[in-house]
Amino acid sequence: MPSVDMRAEVYSPLQNTAVWLAAWLYGDESTDELLSALTALGGKHSWDGGPITDMLREIRAVADVASEDPVIRLILWGPGQAAGIPAGSPAAEALTRAGAIVVKQSGGLSHILVPTYATEGVHWRWFEEEARLPEPAWLTPGEADQLLSQATEQAAQLIEALGYRTSELRNPRLTVGSLADFYDTPGLPNGVTPRAAKLFARADKVAAIIETVTDRIGDHSLDPQLFALWRHIRTARMAGVADAVHDYWRES
Repeated sequence: MPSVDMRAEVYSPLQNTAVWLAAWLYGDESTDELLSALTALGGKHSWDGGPITDMLREIRAVADVASEDPVIRLILWGPGQAAGIPAGSPAAEALTRAGAIVVKQSGGLSHILVPTYATEGVHWRWFEEEARLPEPAWLTPGEADQLLSQATEQAAQLIEALGYRTSELRNPRLTVGSLADFYDTPGLPNGVTPRAAKLFARADKVAAIIETVTDRIGDHSLDPQLFALWRHIRTARMAGVADAVHDYWRES
């Protein structure tokens, strides 16, 4: 099969972006701290209607922070996993591998923020969807962590069966320092639940393992077998964001 961009499949700057937005909406982080985090998550940010500060004001104005349902929702998608956005909608047409962030407004209206990442920064587009979005899996962090753990073990067995040693690949941060630095930054905001932080850390570790096997070793023959593992990484990130956002609501 053609070479696949592993980083696009297993890493998500939107994960931390979504959590930072929630921390800001519920008053755990200041606007200055949020803007600093956004810069670390892709450089200069802009949106169709103007500078990123204008977009933040719009988010503040529409976000239903009183809702028990997560006011901020992370959408990731890829091989074997459809995006939770109506097919054929303008937002779906604009969607890239990076995914999207959904801001929930009272009354059922969803605001879908779709970023495009480029060397010069991040450009956001804003869409509104009146139809109810498809329900996500809504896995608990524990359920997502269990699925990720099982898939990781299966991947390790597969790699070993094809002749690779996994003793080092299981600890990629000890062997590939640049990946450790990449996945470790930037940090999470104040108040993130230990459950969500643990889930993000496991997803990052598995992502580094996959990138080590494929991009650093240069073997893409495992790509079809790793589709399920990519899906569990994305699901874990979405579940972690939902847990963090719900806890910000609960503590507000």
